[in-house]
Amino acid sequence: IKEFLTETDKSTLRSGDDLNFMEKVLENETNRLVKATEECYEGMQFREGLQKGWFEMMIAKNNYKSWCHDSGIAMHERIVRKWAESLIILICPICPHWSETLWKDIGKEGFAVRAPWPVVGEEDKLLTRQAKFLRDSLKNFRTSAGKAKKGWKTATVLVADGYPEWKINALLWMQSQYNKSSGSFPPTFMKDLKVWSTANVSDKKKIKLTMQFVSFMKREVDEVGEMGMDIKCPFDQSAILNESVAYIKAQLNMAELSVASVDDPELAVPDRTSQNVSPGKPVLWMR
Repeated sequence: IKEFLTETDKSTLRSGDDLNFMEKVLENETNRLVKATEECYEGMQFREGLQKGWFEMMIAKNNYKSWCHDSGIAMHERIVRKWAESLIILICPICPHWSETLWKDIGKEGFAVRAPWPVVGEEDKLLTRQAKFLRDSLKNFRTSAGKAKKGWKTATVLVADGYPEWKINALLWMQSQYNKSSGSFPPTFMKDLKVWSTANVSDKKKIKLTMQFVSFMKREVDEVGEMGMDIKCPFDQSAILNESVAYIKAQLNMAELSVASVDDPELAVPDRTSQNVSPGKPVLWMR
């Protein structure tokens, strides 16, 4: 961290208000984790506070640094400094001596232990979801690339904007069960799901698939809120993937990679591949 802050040539860092996707993500993660760490400390949950205030903060920085390196883009000085100053204060209750040393190394006056708690903005939950989309997609792409047959040289990331009809019906039912005021589903949700699926899914083979899909989407809603039940993806998947294409290629060790719609007639995507593509769940198609 000291090297990251004090030995990086500042002339190579960017400045200004023009932020790329991952800079917005790092700033949003800093905002989210500052507040999450504060809640942990207030509840005397120091182990969880360490997880949020150190480990998750470090993961956020490492992802940003890798993205910039692989994309050939200089890091942003203001974003990096905000992250670093926040991290030092977040970890100060647990590692005060380390924090005081770093506090002076980055040129701050006084003592870190007396510094005010970082003032941050509200978490942008949609941006949090977009960041998770990129992380999860890259993880799945690595798995697919590892299964590629020898000689396959063409790779395309396939995206979909909408769901098939049976999934749309399931999402609409979920929306009807969701209590916006409490931000939750009723206690009998899973029992009600079984009754609804049996009565409304005509293809008996799809009853189990419907229940699995709704269970998965319920976890998504628990994490990101009501937007997890959107019929269409609430953000531009292709824009995020295209902006990150150099990063993805470097992480997968691929020379060429393109992003396309699964419905593109010129691609003629096989059914066994296209059926796995859904909004927010792109697929790496190799051939």
